[in-house]
Amino acid sequence: MNTARKCLFLASATLLLGACASTDTASLAAGPTIGTDKNYVAAVEEAAKPAGVRVVWVNPPKERKDD
Repeated sequence: MNTARKCLFLASATLLLGACASTDTASLAAGPTIGTDKNYVAAVEEAAKPAGVRVVWVNPPKERKDD
């Protein structure tokens, strides 16, 4: 009986600790964001305009912003 009680306690403790580890509190921390590098896009489009070239961005350049 004592062994069964210990096993039950360990199983419930394991489940509780697993539930705490899976909470979403880690995502509340502000981290880096990744957005379009608007300065580079503007510079390339301005350089292309006098040549009569139309720029179409398929994969626009990305910029990492550390907050």
